[in-house]
Amino acid sequence: MKATRSITVRLGAALVAAVLVSACGGDDDTSATTESSAAGSATSSTSEPGATVSVDVYLVDQEAFNVGTAPYVVALERQVPAEDPVTGALDALFAGPTTDEANEGIILVASGATGVGEVTLEDGVARVHLEGGCSSGGSTLSVADEIIPTLRQFEEVDVVKVYDPDGTTGDADGPHDSMPFCLEP
Repeated sequence: MKATRSITVRLGAALVAAVLVSACGGDDDTSATTESSAAGSATSSTSEPGATVSVDVYLVDQEAFNVGTAPYVVALERQVPAEDPVTGALDALFAGPTTDEANEGIILVASGATGVGEVTLEDGVARVHLEGGCSSGGSTLSVADEIIPTLRQFEEVDVVKVYDPDGTTGDADGPHDSMPFCLEP
């Protein structure tokens, strides 16, 4: 059963509108709405249900990793719901490779995680809370290596903080990407 997700996006109304117009291809027939709460939280939707946008998800090229030839992750195009491309990209990431991609050695390194729960974006910082387990298994490569580039493709994301299921990360307040101790080698 798929867990319910919540996403809180705190952006200026102009940025939200720009992202929506861009995501919808600027079609004159597409209207965007933005709702804001007193806390400055914005949620957005398009008037076209089922509209999608193209995003990249980053999965592991197992052969490149096995022989030590960087980069170890490769960008793979996916179509995700236009109304929430950030969560859509994470859902697509955790869906893993297609059959053809898997046959070419592309894998999801989930590090014991089964997906993500809460995802927030505020002041350029994306905070992603893993669900399920959290273990690098001693590997130098973890699910954080897939999540971080997947989210950094979005203009509004400057920094990605990955949290374990208990809500901890290595550096919650610093200016750089971080991951929890359980994903360290």
